[in-house]
Amino acid sequence: MSLSSREISRLVGMGLPVLCVDTCTVLDVVRDITRESVTPADVNAGLALLAMVEVGCGLTVLMAEQVSLEIAGNAANVEQEARTALEKFLAQTQRIHDVAEAYGAQGPLQVLHLDGHVRRARPVLDRWLQVAQVVPHNDGVASRALRRVNEPRTPARRGKESMKDCVIVEAYIETASQLRAAGMTVPIVFASSNTREYFAPNTRHLQEDIAADFAAVSIEDAPNWGAAKHSLGLSHA
Repeated sequence: MSLSSREISRLVGMGLPVLCVDTCTVLDVVRDITRESVTPADVNAGLALLAMVEVGCGLTVLMAEQVSLEIAGNAANVEQEARTALEKFLAQTQRIHDVAEAYGAQGPLQVLHLDGHVRRARPVLDRWLQVAQVVPHNDGVASRALRRVNEPRTPARRGKESMKDCVIVEAYIETASQLRAAGMTVPIVFASSNTREYFAPNTRHLQEDIAADFAAVSIEDAPNWGAAKHSLGLSHA
């Protein structure tokens, strides 16, 4: 089953913009902090969106059932990779500090406070899981996802196993269609940092096929929290 007609009516009645989250976007909360793509502005945008949902104003978050399953299955590995990367960074900064000292540099090395970052970030991921309304799987979504793989249509492509990604996309397209048919006019945004799967090569915009699918139900896409906050009309909140 998907969202019930009662749930659709409730969401429309709330009149709040809707954020549909992809697996990568949520797992980014606990991913390697040493990546150059991680910025304070984007982290703060994500925290601001989360706070809005938690206080019950400004935003609704939907999470496809497949996303919740993938997070449950992959979070531990992502956290371990993040810990390993941070340990490597701390060791490298210590080595650089020691070499600089050998050449006469003076001053304390102040990076040890970064240790434990993953332990601090994990509760934020858990908060996203707590506030999100899960969109259950159904046979129609699975059937359309399989057709998407066979055609193939983005995020599927030949020679790659893309069924899970397609299930997520089709779940959100179906839900957006139901919400629009019930009268929702506020923004619906699909947030995925997995731009390699969705964007046209060497561009910052969606592949034409999925752009058309999203446009049919007025879904906007966002590659990060900051872009999502803007597309949701919450950039000044």
